[in-house]
Amino acid sequence: MAKVLILGGGTGWILGELVKQNPSCTVWYVEASTKMIEKTRGRLLHNQVNLIHGTEDDIPQNVTFDVIITNFYLDLFTEEKLKNVIQQLTNQTHSSSRWLVTDFVDRGVWWQRFMLKIMYLFFRSVCDIEANRLPNWNTCLNIHRWTEASSKDWYGGFIRSTVFLNM
Repeated sequence: MAKVLILGGGTGWILGELVKQNPSCTVWYVEASTKMIEKTRGRLLHNQVNLIHGTEDDIPQNVTFDVIITNFYLDLFTEEKLKNVIQQLTNQTHSSSRWLVTDFVDRGVWWQRFMLKIMYLFFRSVCDIEANRLPNWNTCLNIHRWTEASSKDWYGGFIRSTVFLNM
C-alpha cells in the first residue's frame, strides 16, 4: 500500500485521479488554507485520506512516504528555506521514493519574468508568502540527491512537471 504525501493540495481535485490510479494508497493531504481543506473534505470518497490543516511542519514524523507530490508549492519559499524543506521531506522518504513536482520555471523570457513578478507581488501581499522570487527548485532537489527521471513543459517552458527519483 503506497503512502502518498500531497503538499499544498488546494481544492483536492487531484485526489480523485490519484485514487483511480491506486485505490489502495493512503494519502496525507497537507493544506494551509481552511477554505481549501473544506473543499477537499467535500470531495472525499476515499477513507484513506488524512487531511492536515497546516504546512510541512505538521506532517507526522513517523511516516515514510513512497511518493511526494508538490504542485505549485516549492515556489513559496526562499531558496535557503527551500533547501531546509527539501531536507525535511527527504528524511521521510526511502531509496525508491518518487517526488512529483509541478511548478514555474524562470527561462529568462520577458513575459514569464513579468508574470512571476506580478504573481509574487500578489501572493506576498494576499497570502503572506516569504519568497519574492522563484527559487531554483530543480537544483535544490538535486543537492539532496533527487534525480530527474522525466519531465514535461507547458506554456513555452514556463511550467514544468518533473518526476524525481531518490538516489
